[in-house]
This record gives sequence, structure tokens and C-alpha cells, in this order.
Amino acid sequence: MSAGIIRSPTGTALICGATFVIVAAGMHAGADLLNPVLFAFLIAVLMAPLQHRLIEKGMPRGAATLVVMGMIVLFCAFLLWVLSTSLVQMGEALPAYQEMLRVQIERVMSFFPGTGISPGDIPAIPGDSPFRPSIVSVLAGLAGLLAEFFLVLLVTAFLLPAAGEGWGFGRYSDAVVGHFTARGRAALVTGAGTGFFLAVIGVDFPLLWGLLVFILSFIPFIGIWIAAIPPIGMAWLEYGTPGAVAVVAGIAAINLLAERGFATPKAAKVPGLSPAITVVSLFFWTWVLGIPGMFLAVPLTLAAKTLLESSEETRWLASVMETKGPE
Repeated sequence: MSAGIIRSPTGTALICGATFVIVAAGMHAGADLLNPVLFAFLIAVLMAPLQHRLIEKGMPRGAATLVVMGMIVLFCAFLLWVLSTSLVQMGEALPAYQEMLRVQIERVMSFFPGTGISPGDIPAIPGDSPFRPSIVSVLAGLAGLLAEFFLVLLVTAFLLPAAGEGWGFGRYSDAVVGHFTARGRAALVTGAGTGFFLAVIGVDFPLLWGLLVFILSFIPFIGIWIAAIPPIGMAWLEYGTPGAVAVVAGIAAINLLAERGFATPKAAKVPGLSPAITVVSLFFWTWVLGIPGMFLAVPLTLAAKTLLESSEETRWLASVMETKGPE
């Protein structure tokens, strides 16, 4: 292959495409080991501005790093506490939910008497069912999460002091931090508003569902509605179809107010990426890395775009990923 063909736009695109496929295949094969490292890198990028701000105020670099790491540990400990207590309470209330399910299905079947299905056809869940976790089983499951969390924390501690350094990293860091900051404002308001709304109407575990909405709101476009499924189902169990409809309307209204009033008008978009590229990257990185790829899709795609922008020969590929037309 001549040098002219290699340097042509078509040759460059083919080489970049082949390289990308090889790298993606390797990431897919090693996703279990790679995901903690990628999450640690993302946390380091997001927390680096706070660390730099503390250093500018006169705090030593080591102390600033410890403060930031302490905040991360406290937040994760809070999440683990909410998750563990909610799972135990759900397990204890499972027989009551089983009875609620029978009642709701009986109501639904009353509208379709010709189906031949009755609530009695639904098998009961025995008291020792694996679907009813005990405190011991919940703690055993959380032990695995803590082991992986410790790995993420360890890698973050090494990456955080160096975050923000290096050529071209500032532009990438600004894009990632800007996107997650804008999304974070809307996610916080949506999550807090959802939890308060569910508590007011009497849906069980409002704190858990509010946290779920907050966390999954960082998944572009579809995260909020993935998070809405459990509280909608819980409202349906407790209050029937009117309760489920009320939760759908409430979450939609809260999310709309959060997007319009507490975030920039373009917060739902990723700076520098077109909506089509964002959606495609979401599904692609989910296939490559699994569920963690939903959260890592935006930073990984922005990283690929930053790398393409670093060379004159591949800059045109980066421009293809950008938003076209008026913003």
C-alpha cells in the first residue's frame, strides 16, 4: 500500500476504523477488569476541579486529595446504606407485595374474563425464597460491591493528583466536567423532587427511588425512564393504575421543571457531540462494557473525539461527530 493511499481520507478512515474495532474487541473481552479503572478515571476527572480549588485556597496537595477521597467514600457509604436497608425491608415485606400483586392482577383480569387466567394461577413465593433476601445474604452481596469499590477507590487515589495534566487533557476535562455538571444539577433536582413526591403520595422506599432517579439521570436520554420503572411498578402494586399514572405524570413534570429551571437549555445534549452520535455511542459502549457502558458512553466518546482532533489527518473524522446546524 503506497503512502499516498494511507494518507488519503479514505485510507485514514479505514485505518482508524480497524484500530477502533481491535481496541473495542479487547475492551469487550476485558470489561470486568477495565470497568473499575474507567470509573476511577472518570471520578478523578470530575473531582479534579474541586481538588485544584482546595489547593488554590492554600491547602496542601496531599490534604486536598484526602478531603476529596473522603467525600467520595462518604457518598458511596450513603448509597450502600440506602441499598442494604431497602433490600432487607423489601424482603420482609415481600409476602404483602405478593398479595398486592394478586389483587391488582384480579382487577386487570376482571376486564378480560375470557382469558381463563385467574389470580390463583400465580404461584406464591415461599418464605425461604431466594427472592426474599436475609440480612446475611444482603451483606454478602454488598461485600462483593465493596471489594470492587475498594479497587476503584485505590485507582482514583493514584489518578486524582495527576488529573488535568498533559497536552490536550484540559479540553477533554472541560467537556466532561461541563457535561456532568449540567446534568448533575438537573439530576439532583429530579431525584430529590421524585423522592419527595413519592413520599407525599405514600409510595414505599421514596429515598431509594429518588437516589435511583438521580444516578440514572446521568445516562443520556433514556436514564430517567429506566429509573422510573421501579417506582411506577411499586405505585401500581399499592394504588393500582391511578397510582402508576400519577407517578408517571409526576416524574415527567419534575424532570421537565428540572431541565427548564435548574439546568442550561442544552444540558440534555453533550457539548461537541451530535444527539445521533450520543445515542449510537450509548448503545455501542453498553454492548462493549455492559451496563457500566451506559454511564461511560459520553466520556469515552469524548475521549475518542479528542484523540481524533489531535491529528490533522483525523480531524475531519472528529468534525463528523459534532453537532451540525444552529445550537
